Amino acid sequence: MKALYFSVLLLTLSGCQTMDAMQEDISDLSNSLFSSEDMSEESQDAFLKAQEAFYEADNVRKKHAQLNAQERSLWVELEDDYNILLAAPSKATEKESYFSDSTLADSVMMQSLKFIELVEKGE
Repeated sequence: MKALYFSVLLLTLSGCQTMDAMQEDISDLSNSLFSSEDMSEESQDAFLKAQEAFYEADNVRKKHAQLNAQERSLWVELEDDYNILLAAPSKATEKESYFSDSTLADSVMMQSLKFIELVEKGE
């Protein structure tokens, strides 16, 4: 019963119209409130852009329940990289590896675009 009241309270306070939007708002709020790391403005911008790209890819995934093997594989890779980015948002502008010029945020954005293109091409 308490969970129901808490959910209604969060929904009312956040002004969200859908559960997905509420979940995103809560995630954004928790990231900003509980982040113990100081982020540079550049890192913060890169993180927010990568997060937005991931949410767009996630919306496409939710609309298409049936994914083929290639799409599922790319989604798993994208989700793993996004979770790494969520764990350390201040490292969004650091290079992914010594052999790569792209950053973790760049990788999430590129994989999101590839996923969206792949799913839309398969329609």
